[in-house]
Amino acid sequence: MKKQWLLLFVPAVFPVLTLGQMSTLPAAQAIAELPGPPKNPPIFSQMTVILQGGLQFGDTTTIKGPVAEARRVDQPQSQNQSSESRVTTLEFDEQARLKKRINQDMFGTTTMTNVFRDGKLQSQTVDYQSTKHGNWQEWQQWSYDEHGRVSDFRAGRGKAEWNHYLNFKYDVDGRPLGYEYHDSKIGGPPTLTEISYSGNKVTLSRLGESRHKFFEQVQVLDEKGRVADLRISDLSGGELTLWYHVAFKYDDKSRVIEQQTDPFKLGSGDDYSPIPGKLIVHYDDEKSSGEQKFYDTDGKLLLHAAFQYDHEGIPTKLQIIDESGKKRTDSESFLNPETHKVESRPGTVEWEVAYDGHDNWTERKRWFTPVGGGDRILMRSIKQTITYR
Repeated sequence: MKKQWLLLFVPAVFPVLTLGQMSTLPAAQAIAELPGPPKNPPIFSQMTVILQGGLQFGDTTTIKGPVAEARRVDQPQSQNQSSESRVTTLEFDEQARLKKRINQDMFGTTTMTNVFRDGKLQSQTVDYQSTKHGNWQEWQQWSYDEHGRVSDFRAGRGKAEWNHYLNFKYDVDGRPLGYEYHDSKIGGPPTLTEISYSGNKVTLSRLGESRHKFFEQVQVLDEKGRVADLRISDLSGGELTLWYHVAFKYDDKSRVIEQQTDPFKLGSGDDYSPIPGKLIVHYDDEKSSGEQKFYDTDGKLLLHAAFQYDHEGIPTKLQIIDESGKKRTDSESFLNPETHKVESRPGTVEWEVAYDGHDNWTERKRWFTPVGGGDRILMRSIKQTITYR
């Protein structure tokens, strides 16, 4: 008799994503959303290597066309029964801006609401209704000057303010020169952020008590305003010391095709810093495929991966290639009904994507194909129904 295996699905709890990049964690997200220097490209880090085989769905709110609403049903699958699903409802205004997002799953309901005025985001509130932890609300508020530039930003939880960014400064060209930060929850002296410009070089410094600098970022921009060279320094032994130096090259679509990181000693807390060495990425847009190679500082090939991607550039398949040029298989965890133990089965993972007439995806299916034959297994199905104006 053929064994019936159950695919294990362990729900993960992540911050709610809004507006493509915004998080509902005020303290962590404020700096990323405030006026500042050009954003750095995603770096090839240790965490990137760890997550290479995960190939999870990137949940974004990007939808083309005159969208009014989108409803997503994320249904993990097993061979014998359906696991708990997650339903997401996205509501957009007439300018296709996200005004509300509602997430519903076995843990409760999360409702995010954005309020715009005069084309500017004024506030964002996130209401949590948890089946285990009760109800609470997180909020963020923006204020603007007569030129439409951010002049004040506050964030908190419930009636308590946790973070306050104020005294924003700009130069005559409207470029941000910095701001002041107060930790409203903990207190203590303010932190100052200063931004300066010299030709194609942009320097961001953070200063603490007595204007003691504890962080510095120096960017060199290319002719298109992209970060071509990046130096990050922080405190080490009481002195500001270079942490890492990385250089980038781009293709005509502004995708990173080369990243060169100078040698430095990786240590605790470096999970999101780049790995010393050289990353080379090749894209073939006609085939929607590419390759990624990473070499250490001695020029030895450490990682070689082949990937495929959809219309939005989201990876749909990724396989590691060994030294002999053979593509290695992934593995998935299943519950063996005979032993009642979790076991890994080797195979390949791939997303199958369907689109509508506006070139928006309508369904994403995550398939697992076991090694040695056998029917492929549907592991996850995400259906999106879009209502257009």
